[in-house]
Amino acid sequence: MKQKFSFVFFSKSILLAFSLVITSCSEESTTEPTPTPSNAPMAKLSDIQSKVFNISCATANCHASGTAAGGLILSDGQSYNSLINVESILYPGVKRVDEGNSEESLLIQIIKGTKTPRMPLNASPLSAAVIDSIAKWIDEGALNN
Repeated sequence: MKQKFSFVFFSKSILLAFSLVITSCSEESTTEPTPTPSNAPMAKLSDIQSKVFNISCATANCHASGTAAGGLILSDGQSYNSLINVESILYPGVKRVDEGNSEESLLIQIIKGTKTPRMPLNASPLSAAVIDSIAKWIDEGALNN
């Protein structure tokens, strides 16, 4: 009789624990879901300058201060003033970087290839993560940081 009582008690305990687990995992949970962070890393102009502009853009015959294709200088210390709220020579009426609005910024359109010529010219496109990082910098106000 004692074994039967222990088995019944044990069975009911397992059933209760299982029902608690099922209830706590139901879709009617009142807790807020954890927001998914953006895949784009936090971007600062200084990072973009050293990891993108200096390597892929501000080179001889491109956007260095001596050559400045399209009047765009992306050399260290000059890129900010050459980008922010400056109208494009190639696309009049379009800002190279429209602070807070990456979608309308020519820089993003050119590096994504939605406007031509896609940059970097005659080279592999920038990775989606790099483009997302630059877009995030623009969307967050395109600070000179």
